[in-house]
Amino acid sequence: MRTSTALALCCLALTGCGVNKSIHIADGETVSGGKATVNGSVRIGTDCTVDGTCRTVNGRVTVGSDSEVGGLQTVNGAVKIANDVTVNGDVGTVNGSITLAENTSVDGEVETVNGSVTCASGGTISADVTTVNGSIELTRTEVGGDLSTVNGSVELRDNSRVAGNVLIKGKNRPGTRKKAVEILISDGSVVEGNVIVADSSRKVKVILSGGGKVMGRVKNAEVIERDS
Repeated sequence: MRTSTALALCCLALTGCGVNKSIHIADGETVSGGKATVNGSVRIGTDCTVDGTCRTVNGRVTVGSDSEVGGLQTVNGAVKIANDVTVNGDVGTVNGSITLAENTSVDGEVETVNGSVTCASGGTISADVTTVNGSIELTRTEVGGDLSTVNGSVELRDNSRVAGNVLIKGKNRPGTRKKAVEILISDGSVVEGNVIVADSSRKVKVILSGGGKVMGRVKNAEVIERDS
């Protein structure tokens, strides 16, 4: 993941970066500039405004409801965002899951290496959603870019829409075999681009259910259509 070492270095370089301590932004607080720490969590309360990116190495990041924040980044920790939050930047982690509650807006990318991405109803993500070893589950969510994974399932439910492609990356190396992948597009969900599997030897199923559609082509995957 391109952000892993850069994230740690940026955190250490920031003025006022804490070490071995957590950061807590109280409910209703307004903060100018970002916050950063090493070996501690970042907890942003409800109805907060943070004009900058919050970063940590070895800690989780949480954001309370009705807050507006800059980017959210961690190494070795989960990111959990509550309802009705606006993120003006990227959301990323290396080893951890990313969970976006209802009506979350991310003006940037959502990216993890070893962890899942889950987005509840009413979410919008302006750019790409990326995992390496983790699933992607979207419910009534709009994605402006691509969805991509190497070893994770993809589920699009309840009229979710992906403006770009769904990409299954990675190739089988000699002596290894990557696991089978399922892509479920259901309940009126749409992929406006293509579904592309990089390795033709991978076993990938695209399941279209309840009016789910792929507007472009499907390459190197089996398509299964179901009524519901």
